[in-house]
Amino acid sequence: MSHGALIDLEVSVGDDPTARLVEAWERGERVRLVSKGIAAKSDVVHALALPRGAFDRLRCAPSAGVVIATSGSSGSPRFIDIGLEAMLASATLGARVIPFGAGDVWHSSLAPAHIGGVMIFVRALVLGGAVRVGAQPRRWSDLEGVTHVSLVGAQLARLLEDEASAPRSLKAVMLGGGPSGQALRDAAILRGIPLFSSYGLTETSSQVATGALRIGDAATLAGPPIEGIGIAIDPVSGEILVDGPTLARGEFVDGQWVELSRPLRTRDTGFLDESGRLHIIGRLDSMFISGGRNIHPEQIERALAALAGVRSACVVGVAHEKWGRRPVAFIDVAAGSAEKSLRSVREQLRATLEPHLIPDAIYRMPIDEAASMKPSRARLSSRLASGERFDAMD
Repeated sequence: MSHGALIDLEVSVGDDPTARLVEAWERGERVRLVSKGIAAKSDVVHALALPRGAFDRLRCAPSAGVVIATSGSSGSPRFIDIGLEAMLASATLGARVIPFGAGDVWHSSLAPAHIGGVMIFVRALVLGGAVRVGAQPRRWSDLEGVTHVSLVGAQLARLLEDEASAPRSLKAVMLGGGPSGQALRDAAILRGIPLFSSYGLTETSSQVATGALRIGDAATLAGPPIEGIGIAIDPVSGEILVDGPTLARGEFVDGQWVELSRPLRTRDTGFLDESGRLHIIGRLDSMFISGGRNIHPEQIERALAALAGVRSACVVGVAHEKWGRRPVAFIDVAAGSAEKSLRSVREQLRATLEPHLIPDAIYRMPIDEAASMKPSRARLSSRLASGERFDAMD
């Protein structure tokens, strides 16, 4: 296949890359999105729509697309080559679950160098509507006039600390980016938040399973597969397999382009319930064995996130002379939380987790990791291994 020229485009939070992307795509180029790491002007609304005839011109350039680094939350990032057709399909199919179009405004606090960030602009291009770029929302007033927003659990927890009402303009709050507790989800729904769970990867042009959440839905629930996307479970390993028109076409391995196999082996484990909805258990890459038993850090993280006063959690496996590896947890504590109640974290966990899943140590999340949208298990593991000391919570 013809891959097209590869060009670099530096982007940051607040950038509107759409004009430069469309120009490159019309030339049949692949654009490698590189984060500048410096936030551009924020709180700006960009009204986007492809000009008449642009779709036809873009579809005549099958080599067009983007190259995006994965999050690297479990290790080194990989560089994924995503065709424009896959992103257009993702925008169109996703809108069947969460409509978005003219008159709508999607708040974006992600740099377009990430798949979640660039897909917000692609949706606006394909479906109409506007994108408002800005900082991470910390109060409901930060989302005034917004109809759609994508959040991780820690962001939602911080917003729920604001006693003000959510804006009436909100039509959809997409919750993804990792484990979140059932109590957090239920609290948001009770506040009248139109909450949707979502699961996807860079290799799938973002979401592949999405659904509206209801009180009592399991914390593992990601939602039904989006129409047109096939999801299956490996009967031996429990790994989630994905296929469909939104899949990336390849990746770069040691500088060489390699075609992605189909179906995509996601390295995530999960199951389909009796209603055909996808549930996420955890990453195969992050699972470790302790005393002969498999431990999924995400299971412990969900239990921690369900505790009052905990915004988010990250669990890593550390070497242990007797058991091989043992879990250690980091938690981001909500402002004003009672320290006394948090001192008994392990006692509270015993009500929901088996004894071998109780972390050997629980530390306060470092400020820099708490400020990020998604704490890095790889970075925290490295810091522990280097001997860095942390504030013990229990």
